[in-house]
Amino acid sequence: MIKTRHKWMWVWLLCAIAVLSTGTACHSKPSGPGMILSFGSVIESKRVYIKSSKMSNGQPFSNPGSVGGVGTSKWGSWRHIPTKVEAASGDGRGLPDWVEFVWQELDYPGLQPASFPSNEAYSKHIREEFSSVPIKTQRLEIKSRVPQDVVDEVIESKRNAPRGEVAEKSLWVFIFWTPDGIRMRWQLRDDPGRKQRNFGDVVREGGDDLDRYNR
Repeated sequence: MIKTRHKWMWVWLLCAIAVLSTGTACHSKPSGPGMILSFGSVIESKRVYIKSSKMSNGQPFSNPGSVGGVGTSKWGSWRHIPTKVEAASGDGRGLPDWVEFVWQELDYPGLQPASFPSNEAYSKHIREEFSSVPIKTQRLEIKSRVPQDVVDEVIESKRNAPRGEVAEKSLWVFIFWTPDGIRMRWQLRDDPGRKQRNFGDVVREGGDDLDRYNR
């Protein structure tokens, strides 16, 4: 089960997926699968701060702000790490060819405000810390990594979903920061009858091997 820091996010996510799934907002059927994004990190003792993210068409991509801090040393498996979950439609509801991320990795938990004589001193420390660590950039392939038959299956499920309801099948894309750079894994989930309990079971998955980082 995917854990999040905010339980209310699931309520918002269900509403967002209903729009992405059925095209209710614009009264049109979806031309792409849409996707549910799950951002996380397995890098130990580092907090990842994402400065920017853009798609192959030049448009901004979903940005979780920051992720990580404690990796699999606490959670055991990447599948149990708390993530930031968002709904995204990608390029015109289709999957983007790639996404380019720019980020920095800072020590976690690092010094806290109580360690400084004033807020100004703490703010100065934060600025100096950001200026002292390298800025990293990586282009992550998305579209070519997800099999076309999986994409077609999700699109068909969304087209068959009653107006205003969540489709039975959904595409999940996991974007994780690792010691070896950003890695991506996808899942096809199926929720027969649209019970909306964690979006159903994982029926297919693929992409990068994140299990190698498990403890």
